[in-house]
Amino acid sequence: MISNVTSTYAVSAPATYQPVGRQVVGQESSDLKLSSFRATEQLADSSRQQAHRGPEDRPSQDQEESRVSAKKPPVDENQQRKQKAQKQQQEAEQKVIEQLSSRDREVRAHEQAHAAVGGQYASSPTYTYQRGPDGVSYAVGGEVQIDTSPIPGDPEATLRKAEQIARAASAPAEPSGQDRAVAAQAAKMAQQARVEISQKVSERLVEQPQDKEVVAQEAASAAPARQSEATENREKEKSDEKSLEDQELQSQRQAERTRLLTEVRQKKSQD
Repeated sequence: MISNVTSTYAVSAPATYQPVGRQVVGQESSDLKLSSFRATEQLADSSRQQAHRGPEDRPSQDQEESRVSAKKPPVDENQQRKQKAQKQQQEAEQKVIEQLSSRDREVRAHEQAHAAVGGQYASSPTYTYQRGPDGVSYAVGGEVQIDTSPIPGDPEATLRKAEQIARAASAPAEPSGQDRAVAAQAAKMAQQARVEISQKVSERLVEQPQDKEVVAQEAASAAPARQSEATENREKEKSDEKSLEDQELQSQRQAERTRLLTEVRQKKSQD
């Protein structure tokens, strides 16, 4: 609720006007009475002087450009370095991708050549893969298994099989050291088969001397095989030398690929 309160106020005399820095009106000296304030006029004069400055009082063009440049944000050097590093990384990754793609084509063509010529004695190709910087798996190695066992009791069939295995091992444009080793093994199997064929011919001559014509035909069929034996031995020596060279070349290629992948990983870790 509201209550009534009676207050008493004292009446005071009005304050006398006194400008700052001067005596009370009516009490100043005769000199001050004759003076007048000109503060407003002085401020106006000062403003007119600033507004009418000459060209010599204005800043030069170079000074103005410097002032504007100073207001521009500074170039982010860290961002530039980061962009440069990203570009270098992309270029390195693209180089690795191109090498992996080339290796993939080479490996697949190599193994498919083995399988095509090996026929029934060869398995389908199997591959080992490596994931590239682009997330794609590339074939970097491959294998085709081939049956190099002789056919029991049938040296003629064994000879044909050995010759087919030798052709399959040498089918790729650049046979590897392992390919040459398989070809050498097939040559030995073919040589053993020819020996068995010769033995069979000799046994038949002893057991059935009357069938000389048939025996002579079989001996004639085995003769070219014996003549090619010396040639195969010489080719085997050459293939062994080539095998060592191929192994060294493959080692160098693998070392180069490993070095490139290591550089890419290091750049990624630095970022």
